[in-house]
Amino acid sequence: MRRALLCWLLAGCDPVADRGYVGEPMFTLVGTFVSTGQVPSVGGLALMWQDSGGAGGPGVATTTVPVEIEFPSTFRVSVPLPPPAIVRFAFDDSDVELAEAYVFVVEDPDAMRPIPHGLDRGHALVYASADVAPDTQAADYLGGPVTAGYHLRRFAANAEPAGAQRTMIDRCVASGASAVACGARRAYQLAAASDDDPLRIVVTP
Repeated sequence: MRRALLCWLLAGCDPVADRGYVGEPMFTLVGTFVSTGQVPSVGGLALMWQDSGGAGGPGVATTTVPVEIEFPSTFRVSVPLPPPAIVRFAFDDSDVELAEAYVFVVEDPDAMRPIPHGLDRGHALVYASADVAPDTQAADYLGGPVTAGYHLRRFAANAEPAGAQRTMIDRCVASGASAVACGARRAYQLAAASDDDPLRIVVTP
């Protein structure tokens, strides 16, 4: 198996580490690529951060990470730094800041508008600036308490979002977006997952 260490920078976005970064990662993701047919030309992996204030969905900010690829199908993603400030949010009953990202494979990481060719649909990568206590809105949002740092959470559609997710819908509507758009974007719930869960990215044409 051939290995390569790649570090990409999306145009207009900040990288999480420069090409000379040699520090310890804060979190490591592993997984596999699965093809649905003819494999398109893809050139990078990107974390697309969830829009915490409106109905924009993942991509309000996009960062790339150092990626270790073992051909032909597995990958290892090291996340060395916390998420950018623009994607962080908090609830009124706690000072803990959260952030939420989804892992995409993209065609050209140097393009002004990178074209996605698939993502892991079963997980979210979340970040907590401090320990999340039980019985808080942050714990409700994440599907349970977590310690400070990065964690994987399971993603599941939920036609009737409630609790902390309902709070996020109200914030979205207050930003000027329509209630229908905000409700559609927030029709899911995160739940506990192992941080060792392997991701599965279906690569599409």
